[in-house]
Amino acid sequence: MPDFLQAVLDQLQELLNVLPNVITAVAIFILGLVIAKMLRRLTGRTLALTGIDRLAERFNTIDLVAQSNVTIKPSTFLAATLYYLVLFVFSMAAVEALGMRAISQLMTDFINYLPKAFSALLLLVLGIVVCDLIKKAVLTTCESVGIPAARLIANVVFYFLFLNVILVTMKQAELQTTFMEHNISIVLAGVVFAFSIGYGLASRSMMSNMLSAFYNREKFQPGDEITIEGQRGTVITADNTSLSLRVQEGELVVPLHKLSADSYTIHRRARNLALEQEDEAND
Repeated sequence: MPDFLQAVLDQLQELLNVLPNVITAVAIFILGLVIAKMLRRLTGRTLALTGIDRLAERFNTIDLVAQSNVTIKPSTFLAATLYYLVLFVFSMAAVEALGMRAISQLMTDFINYLPKAFSALLLLVLGIVVCDLIKKAVLTTCESVGIPAARLIANVVFYFLFLNVILVTMKQAELQTTFMEHNISIVLAGVVFAFSIGYGLASRSMMSNMLSAFYNREKFQPGDEITIEGQRGTVITADNTSLSLRVQEGELVVPLHKLSADSYTIHRRARNLALEQEDEAND
């Protein structure tokens, strides 16, 4: 019985020795929690007043972000980040007060890693914005020259660049990317090769029309009367791939490559018709 009492007393003595450290750790954590909440509220309101959230509106309209159903609000995100960062720092101090050296060292290593993580996140955001700008430039260019599947080409360019941004971001975050780089490079090369061949074969007629437009487009203007493929009509418009004629049955659309392969007859030029009408008016 005395041995049992002695053991209980020893345990109580150890608890009493640790109790001041526990109280100190709890007090530090509570203080950190209060300060973190105050800073989060103050930071969120201050950033909201600066109008920083409006800067993210363009980022939220990017297809990749919009499809994820995630709305990024910088004031809320930065305030929450500051909240958890301050709380984590005070938690480190609380763990240090308890004398847990191993856990404290792990938390210190994590804090030292945070600058690299934040820089990688910033690089990812900027990379997505740049990829979207290039995508829109490619889309506008392809649509302006009349290339079909312009949106498909723009999306392929976007995701190709986005994968490279992911690799650069992971490398900035000091994550192991060697294996992924080799495999993604092989996959990307295969996809680009297959897309190039497939699109090249599928767009032969389109390229033929574009070349024909370069050589034949200036030969016609709206109002000219011509006969092609046995159809006589008046030229309405001529774009990068086709020529539109007004015929008796309605509107005839002729691919421009037929102007180089088939013969056609020009009956009357629009400018000559205008001169004739002017002469008749003078008479």
